[in-house]
Amino acid sequence: MARIAAPFSFRETMQMLAQRKALRLDSDQTRLISALDSLAAPLLAGHARFAGLYVWGRPGRGKSFIVDNFFASLPLAAKKRAHFHDFFRELHQRMVDKSLEQALRAQLGDARLLCFDEFHLHDPGDAMLAKKLLEVAQAMNITLILTSNYSPRELLSHPLYHELFVPSIALIEREMTIFALNGERDYRLEAGSDAGLFSKGAWLQPGTPDQRAAHGLAVAHGEFAVTAGYHTFYAASPPGHLLHFTFAGICEAPTAVMDYLTLCETYSCWFIDDVPRLSRVSPAAAQRFINLIDVLYDKQRQLFISSAYSVAEITDAVALDDIGRTASRLAQLRVIQDPVTG
Repeated sequence: MARIAAPFSFRETMQMLAQRKALRLDSDQTRLISALDSLAAPLLAGHARFAGLYVWGRPGRGKSFIVDNFFASLPLAAKKRAHFHDFFRELHQRMVDKSLEQALRAQLGDARLLCFDEFHLHDPGDAMLAKKLLEVAQAMNITLILTSNYSPRELLSHPLYHELFVPSIALIEREMTIFALNGERDYRLEAGSDAGLFSKGAWLQPGTPDQRAAHGLAVAHGEFAVTAGYHTFYAASPPGHLLHFTFAGICEAPTAVMDYLTLCETYSCWFIDDVPRLSRVSPAAAQRFINLIDVLYDKQRQLFISSAYSVAEITDAVALDDIGRTASRLAQLRVIQDPVTG
C-alpha cells in the first residue's frame, strides 16, 4: 500500500534544519517561520491570491536564510526566486521588444509565488519598475515575499523622489504582512564554513607577495582586456580560472551591475586588489564596490580581496545606505593578516 505523503510543514522543516546545524532561532525568526507556513497551505491548494510578506531588518539577521529555505522546501513547481539586480537585468532585456507590463508578465510566467531578495530602492527609475512589478503581481494574484534591509517607508528615501513611491508603499502596508527581524546577532558572522563559495576566499591584509603566493594570487602587473557584452575592461593579470582587478580598474572605471553579472557567467573566482578606505574615494566608486559585492555574494563567486586596511576600516564613515550589508558580507571572509612586528 502506497504511503500517503505528510502535509508540508515549514515549521517542522526549519526545526529539523536548526537541530542539524545547531542553530538557535530567536522569537522574531520563529514568528516569520509560522507566517510562511501559513502562506504555504493556500499556495499548495491552488488558491490564487495576491498576498505576501515584506521581511526587513539589518544585514545578517536571517531574512534570506529563512526565505530561501522556504522557497527550496516548498513542493510547488510554479515558483520563482529573484535577486534585485538579476531581475531588473532580465526585465530590461525583455523590454527591447515589449512594453513594461508585457515584459513583466512574460518574466513572471506561471509563477504563483515570487521570492524577491534585496528589495532596495535608491534610484527613481528602479522604483518605477518596482511599482509596476507590485501592480502586475497583484493583478496576476501572485503571492509575493520581499526581503529588504529597509522598512517600507524607507524605500526610495531621497526627498526629491520619495513621493513617487508612496502609493506603492501604501500597497505594501495594506496588502502584505510586515515583519521586522532586528535581533542583535549577525548570523553571517557565525555561519563559518557553511556560508557558501563566496566565503571560501580570503581577505589579505596587506596582500604581501607571500600571502598571494599561498593562495595562487598574482601581483598586478599590467592591463589585460576583458569583455563584458559590448564593453571592454582591463584586468590586472591575465584572466584564467580567476579574474583579477584592482579596485581602480573595476570600481573607478565606468562599470555597472550588468557588467558584473555578465562576467560572473564566465568567472567563478574573483580577486579585487588594493581596496582603499571607501570614505576616501568618490561616492560613485564606493557604490560600484557595494554593487559588486552584492552580485558576487548572490551569485556565490569565490572572492579574494587585498587591502592595507581591515573590513571595518574600509567601510567606516561611508555615507551610503547599503554599506552595512557590504560590511556584513565581507566579514565572512577569512582574514589572512601579517603579524605586527617591532
